[in-house]
Amino acid sequence: MKNLTRMLFCIVSFAVFAIPQLRAQEVPPTLRFAVGHWQTFDDNGKVGGQVETYLVDGKLYGKVTQVRPGRKPDDLCDKCSGNLKNKPIMGMVFLRDFKPSGQEWAGGTVVDPENGKEYKGKVWNDGKDKLRLRGFIGISLLGRTQTWTRIP
Repeated sequence: MKNLTRMLFCIVSFAVFAIPQLRAQEVPPTLRFAVGHWQTFDDNGKVGGQVETYLVDGKLYGKVTQVRPGRKPDDLCDKCSGNLKNKPIMGMVFLRDFKPSGQEWAGGTVVDPENGKEYKGKVWNDGKDKLRLRGFIGISLLGRTQTWTRIP
């Protein structure tokens, strides 16, 4: 009985102390470049809105913090489907569930509020204070890329 109690104590101690540390180390420092505030530019270089990217449980997410020029802050995503249908674009979490993959973030989805469509995507660093986001259907060749610039 004493050995069983000791074994349970060891298991609980490991779960309480070691597992949170492992989770905190899931994202390599080389991939933390993607966290921050960004000015977006579409694939033609036209200024878009602003976004904030952040980590939740080792995955990258992004939300709209300023709508693109020509939109009003209270505009709704009328072309979106599902739980984003007719929700405000401002504050929308449009970048979801990107996981570390080599030197980039991949495996997540991105919603384009302009057409309401959801795409697969990947995110990578493009020099100092620049981020690239590629949204695509099926394979990466069938998509488009945006460049974002970090906002200090």
